Amino acid sequence: MATGRNTGYSAGVSQYIQRLASKASVIFAIFIGFNACTMGVVHWQWIVALLALYSIYNFVLLRRGAIPSADELVTNLGILAVLGYLRVEYSACLYHLLLLRMTLRAGGKRASRVAIFIGLAFLISNVIVSGAVTNVMTMQMLFNLVVMAVMTYAVISVNVLFAKRSQDDRQVLALIEQNAHNYRMALTDSLTGLYNHRAYKEKIESVGQYVLLIIDIDHFKKLNDTYGHLVGDKVLVTISNIIKCGIRSGDMAFRYGGEEFVVVLPGATLQVGYKIAERLRQKVEEWSLDQGGAGSTPITVSIGIAMKRSAMSSQGVFEQADSALYSAKQSGRNNVKSIVELAGGVAAKCGV
Repeated sequence: MATGRNTGYSAGVSQYIQRLASKASVIFAIFIGFNACTMGVVHWQWIVALLALYSIYNFVLLRRGAIPSADELVTNLGILAVLGYLRVEYSACLYHLLLLRMTLRAGGKRASRVAIFIGLAFLISNVIVSGAVTNVMTMQMLFNLVVMAVMTYAVISVNVLFAKRSQDDRQVLALIEQNAHNYRMALTDSLTGLYNHRAYKEKIESVGQYVLLIIDIDHFKKLNDTYGHLVGDKVLVTISNIIKCGIRSGDMAFRYGGEEFVVVLPGATLQVGYKIAERLRQKVEEWSLDQGGAGSTPITVSIGIAMKRSAMSSQGVFEQADSALYSAKQSGRNNVKSIVELAGGVAAKCGV
């Protein structure tokens, strides 16, 4: 059988109804066999044996969670054809349940072709094999064919409805994902992949106590003027990767602007902040810009540290870290400095 086209919610509902129809067919087969046995109809032993085979076959498929297939359709129609030849009472309901399972599985225009195939099999088993056709038999066959047609129409209508709902759901989901992507891009620096300055402004206000690192590439303007902006971009990307790998999982890194990076270490102490800053400084110093035949160019960074306490504003801690960065550059660059507020209100330089 061809696979249905609907996915998600509609596919889940369709599979659920298919399983219910499979269970119902087993229950009805047991009931029909019990009726044939208790009523003592002709060839009741063969009828019970066939219905037992039908029940076991479909129960095994149900337990295995098998998807309705062409093999299942042919096998069940073969058993039902023999039951029709034996004129087994109530066996028509098994055609209806089989039709429900198969049309749900086929979906769309294929459901109509499957229904026609099952309807023809029903007619053949009840007309050609059974011989003479009475008025009562004609009305019974007509009634069952009408039921099959109505069921097929209902299945096709439900599939169309679910298909439209699935399409609408996919469009809404695509719009949500696109909006989320646009928002992420608005907060991301396109060159380095770090958060950008806008993201820093948004996220910093929601962080409680933290240590702030401001990282500046030493002599970056001279590097750009000497080797060009492509080389400068390579340096920015490499240092951003060093920062990503050198901070903790809960920390946040930003490209604040130009050659300046900001790292926020939530819940960290000044001592922890200094260790992380020193590790980053050393990693950058160990890397040098390879210029091919022209040798390599050493790259270094200067880092300023400050700690945000409850009474301080985010702007205040940034100004402290910026002052510490200025101190690091004044001290010869390629080092880490922090400024700690002393009890007397005097700012003192310290390498913690």
